[in-house]
Amino acid sequence: MKTGHGKFALCILIVVLLAILAGCGAGQDAEQPCMNISAENGHTVYNGTEQRFYQLEEGQSGKLAVSITRESGSLSISVFPSASPEQRCYRGTDIPTADFTVTLSEPGEYKVWIEADSFAGSYGFEWTVQESED
Repeated sequence: MKTGHGKFALCILIVVLLAILAGCGAGQDAEQPCMNISAENGHTVYNGTEQRFYQLEEGQSGKLAVSITRESGSLSISVFPSASPEQRCYRGTDIPTADFTVTLSEPGEYKVWIEADSFAGSYGFEWTVQESED
């Protein structure tokens, strides 16, 4: 009898783990990031959303260097204060291959929201902070 209970418990554990590891589900909250990454025809393909956070202290300025290489699909990026998402510092939709810098000067936490739709290629961010000149 114990063997049957052990197998049942193991099956339940496997089902729970699969549900957790399955990634983004159909009921995924729009504010919760979930990036699905797959390999298709030798390319890395991104679908979903991702977020990153950067912090500026009083008397600092920050530069967010963005590098995008797009082969296909769509990539959009928004940069805004975490406390005020409506005050965008940068918004780019369907961004082509590009290298650019977003300069931030107000203290606080900034959120970078990345949205990918069958995006094949690569993207990266480099964050640098320096003391502001008075």
